[in-house]
Amino acid sequence: MEEDLPQRKKMRMEGFDYTSCAHYFVTIVVQDRICLFGEVVDGEMVLNEAGIAIDTALRGLQTRHHGCQVPIHIVMPNHIHFIFTNLSEISLSEVVRKFKSYTTHLYIDGVNNKGWQRFHFKLWQRNYYEHIILNQQSYDFISNYIYMNPSRWNMDSINPHHDMKCDEIMKHVKSLE
Repeated sequence: MEEDLPQRKKMRMEGFDYTSCAHYFVTIVVQDRICLFGEVVDGEMVLNEAGIAIDTALRGLQTRHHGCQVPIHIVMPNHIHFIFTNLSEISLSEVVRKFKSYTTHLYIDGVNNKGWQRFHFKLWQRNYYEHIILNQQSYDFISNYIYMNPSRWNMDSINPHHDMKCDEIMKHVKSLE
């Protein structure tokens, strides 16, 4: 007998070929939203040693996966945003899977050998957010969103210490859509 489990929201665009040449906006969040990679100070992201390692791993995606580019990215205290440009036939999910695996091993090494803060069971949340960038206007908007992310940290719902008034404002804005 099947239990009535909540249905997961489908995250991927049905019928889209994720190995095709395209730009994607990707967000990956730390499990339990623990702030492991540094802090935002006066609207600027200040990476700790772990954050620098994650940043280096993001930059290295281009080296490890020929035909891939990461033209813009940001490592935040508990998540990352980046634009991934696929110029090869590797799928986005494969790149994200390999990135999560590589950075998890990297982070565990940092915990064991460098005293980095521990995480609970998994470094990254199970899934990730992606958005297919379809035009230059969208690309420019998302690039600006990534660039401005640290300046909006106090309002970000991913921030465990964010200003709760912003949640009410966002609920109101969404109700107007």
